[in-house]
Amino acid sequence: MKNKKLGMGLSSLLGAKDIKKEKTKQVEINPNEKNLFFIPIEKIIRDPEQPRKTFNDENIKELAISIKKHGLIQPIIIRKHGEDEYRIVAGERRWRASQIAELNIMPSIILPSDLDKDEVSLIENIQREDLKITEEAVAYNNLIEKNHYSHQQLASIVGKSRSHVTNTLRILNLDKFFLDLLDKEIITLGHAKVLIGKKQNNLDPIIIEKMETSRLSVRELERSLSKKVNKTSPDINIINEEKNLSSLIGFKSQIKYNSKGQGYIKIFYDNLEQYDFIVKKIKN
Repeated sequence: MKNKKLGMGLSSLLGAKDIKKEKTKQVEINPNEKNLFFIPIEKIIRDPEQPRKTFNDENIKELAISIKKHGLIQPIIIRKHGEDEYRIVAGERRWRASQIAELNIMPSIILPSDLDKDEVSLIENIQREDLKITEEAVAYNNLIEKNHYSHQQLASIVGKSRSHVTNTLRILNLDKFFLDLLDKEIITLGHAKVLIGKKQNNLDPIIIEKMETSRLSVRELERSLSKKVNKTSPDINIINEEKNLSSLIGFKSQIKYNSKGQGYIKIFYDNLEQYDFIVKKIKN
C-alpha cells in the first residue's frame, strides 16, 4: 500500500513537495509557497466522480458574500486535466461560491502524483462533515473496489473506526425505496439499520406513510417490524401438516388456527370437476 500523507491533514500538502512550474501561461506561481498556484477560474472544472453530489444553495451564497468581502482564504486542491484544464479534487463548494463572487483566479494546490485524488476528496469532505451518509457509503465502496482495501485499511486512511466503515457500507444493501428516503434525509441512519434486508411491501402502508413524512421514530419502526414478524412467521408444524394433507387429498390445502386452537382448513380447486372429486373423497 502506498505511503499515505493524508493522516497529517490536507494542510500538509502546502510545501510538502516541490511541483514543477506549469508551462501554460495562465498559471502563476506564488513565490512564497512551493505548491500554491493562482489558476484562472474558467480553467477549473468540477470532478464528476467526487463523492459529494448535492450542495446547499443558501450556504454557497453566504460563502460567496464572505469571499467577496474577505477573499478566498483557503486554496482548493486540483489536478491537471488535459492540456489546459484542471479538475477539482477538494473545494468544489469554494469554487462554486467564487464564481458567484466573480473571482477571476483561484489560489490552488496541485495534487502530488503519489496521492490518490479520490481519497483526498473523500477525506476533505468527511473532515468538513459535508457528505451525506449515502454519499460517504458510495465513496467508501468505490475506494474499496478501486484499491482493494480491507475495511480496516480504509478506516485507517479516512480516520474512522472499522465498525463505522463497515456499518456505513451496509446501507448500500438497502432496498432502493429506503435508500432514496435516506439520501433525501427523510429517514435517518438509525431507520436504515433497521430496514436492511426489508422490502417496501414488508411494511404496513400506514408505517410507510409516516416514514415518508418523517413522523416515524426508530423505536416505532422496530416495534412495527417485530409485530409483523410475530404475526407472519410460519409454524413449521402447520407447514408439515399442510403438506401431509395436500399429499393425502391431492390438492393444495391451507390450515389456519388461533391461540385457542380454533381454525379452519382450505382446499383449493380449479374447476367443478375437481370440486365434485374432493366432495366424493371426503364422503368416502
